[in-house]
Amino acid sequence: MKSHFTDIDSAIKSYVADQILLEKSKELEEVIFFSSYTIQFDVFKKATQKLKKTLRRKLPCTYDVWERDALFIIEKYQLNVTYGSERYTYLLQALLKAQIKINEAVMTHFIGLCKKAHSFEYLESRAEEIYKLLFDDSSNENMDKSSSPF
Repeated sequence: MKSHFTDIDSAIKSYVADQILLEKSKELEEVIFFSSYTIQFDVFKKATQKLKKTLRRKLPCTYDVWERDALFIIEKYQLNVTYGSERYTYLLQALLKAQIKINEAVMTHFIGLCKKAHSFEYLESRAEEIYKLLFDDSSNENMDKSSSPF
């Protein structure tokens, strides 16, 4: 993103890096087990493709969905951006581009985690944590760990 709004470009670059780092720092189990119950990977992939299609449109489109994120970015990075201004429109469009980058990084990371999850050595090293995620609930808090099937 090269523009005359360098402060916005810099804030978006930091935001993207922070979001990608946050996603990549999640434990494998957290990403795979919980995401598998909430959303299928294909849905996420299609949503990202839809974002790209929105970005390619030549017609003016509304970026209302990014307004909450825009307020977050404005406050976090102390940007001088007025609602409805050219800078604000640019920020909203930059957030759309940022979400595409974040989604693509998350998808790449997720695929890598799925491959890693099929490694027997990895499963052995994380057996206790995996067991807790799959079977532990409040009634099993005092369960003897030696009875773990792993």
